[in-house]
Amino acid sequence: MADAAIKLLGSGRAFGALLLVASLALGCASTGPGGPTWQADLERQLTEDGLAGDRIVLAFLVGEAEKGWLAENVPQEGSPRDRLSRLLKELTVESGLAIDYRRGFTGTAGEVFRERKANCLGFMNLFVGLAREMGISAYFLAIEDKPIYDRAAGDLVLIAEHVAAGFGEGKDMLLLDFYEGPERTYDSVRRLSDVQALARYYSNRGVEVLQEGKARQAVPWLETAVKLDPQLASAWVNLGVAERRTGDLVAAEAAYDKALELDARSVSAYQNFAALLKLKGEEARAQGLLAISERLGSDNPFAYLNLGDWSLEARHFDDARRYYRRALTLATGKAEALAALGDVDYAQGRLSQARRWLKRALKADPTDSRTRRLAERLQPKAGS
Repeated sequence: MADAAIKLLGSGRAFGALLLVASLALGCASTGPGGPTWQADLERQLTEDGLAGDRIVLAFLVGEAEKGWLAENVPQEGSPRDRLSRLLKELTVESGLAIDYRRGFTGTAGEVFRERKANCLGFMNLFVGLAREMGISAYFLAIEDKPIYDRAAGDLVLIAEHVAAGFGEGKDMLLLDFYEGPERTYDSVRRLSDVQALARYYSNRGVEVLQEGKARQAVPWLETAVKLDPQLASAWVNLGVAERRTGDLVAAEAAYDKALELDARSVSAYQNFAALLKLKGEEARAQGLLAISERLGSDNPFAYLNLGDWSLEARHFDDARRYYRRALTLATGKAEALAALGDVDYAQGRLSQARRWLKRALKADPTDSRTRRLAERLQPKAGS
């Protein structure tokens, strides 16, 4: 179930019910890109950056269908605050568009409008585009709080970074959000330029194509992301993953190296780089990078599961057990981590211990694929 919230950053309160926002005051005029000029400004910026010939998709540009819906459902009179509140409500309530939160769907404004589903960035593509169509200078915000981790195919670990919308400046800045789960905190927010927002759209789309197992098709999306925002370290990591999966290890190494140049504390960059070096047989360099990643630490359980898998494959059982236990600590009771510990005992011939781990994993999630594989290995053979 998706939640929409409006928060005046100076107030310290977030509202899940939009009707309560009427008590908030916004004391500043609209600033920044908005109204009919933002598209021309953005296209001029892309031209100055040498990207005019790349046919960049303006993901938050709304079409005639969206404009028609806006005219029918959101009044043109009233303060910018009241109109933004009404817009957010009409996009999310059952009697309106009822857009459903869908992780892994970063649509353009038009796609979100037609499909009625979106993740946070896809939703904001539509919201910001419509707000600007109303002449209101909404913009994108990067929410720099604790990320959400998820496992995709193979060793690809997704790090979901949150994006919201903003309006106004300083302590009176209004934050407008769309999210799933418990009420969010907003410890740190950072305004994004339109070009930076587009880079995140291209990076997200590249990862989504990667999840479909289409590494070669993902590469152009991610190459565009780093062209748009060469400082976006996470996009360089994603590009490295895509290049590695296509077999271009030289390009993958260059991408990981660039990510670490931009963010020397990027645990995912160190760990992905280490996986690449293991593929190339450069075990000493790989272990050096893994040592750095361990010193930096991570709250990502899937990263530790990957480290454990690499160690188990190399028959470094103590290291594998240590990594899997760390993953279990970060995701208490998670079936995959429990089954992974069973994998270590199974590999060492400690079958009774492996069965104990399997019992716990089955209780946590009997549908988990790793748990099922361990169960198959531990099932008594016919005639034995």
